[in-house]
Amino acid sequence: MAFDTAKSKLSQNNFALGYKAADFQLHTNVNDGTEFGGSIYQKVSDKVETSVSLAWTAGSNNTRFGIATKYQLDDKASVSAKVNNASLIGLGYTQTLRPGVKLTLSALIDGKNFSSGGHKIGLGFELEA
Repeated sequence: MAFDTAKSKLSQNNFALGYKAADFQLHTNVNDGTEFGGSIYQKVSDKVETSVSLAWTAGSNNTRFGIATKYQLDDKASVSAKVNNASLIGLGYTQTLRPGVKLTLSALIDGKNFSSGGHKIGLGFELEA
């Protein structure tokens, strides 16, 4: 919730609700009464996690859908993949270098314009204290 003091009114109103069980989680949210979203996450096994998300905006045909998975290769490395209804494909590899230090390599591929380029690559370095 945000309050605009210059106009003396609420400028933003967001609400979220979640539920967590032993092996899955549900989450739903509403932003300004016009954007609605929800997601389901499930830990299938010790090595596999999956998730599905759905979002839409009231008054438009702007619906978004995505599905993702993560596979734990060993205790220090994992690979992940996601795809959405805009044909964007995300791939990632994360390696724990030492306790509290992770290195992530990622790519975002535009499946609709595969041969024309515009794809993205990324490198992440995470430090945890």
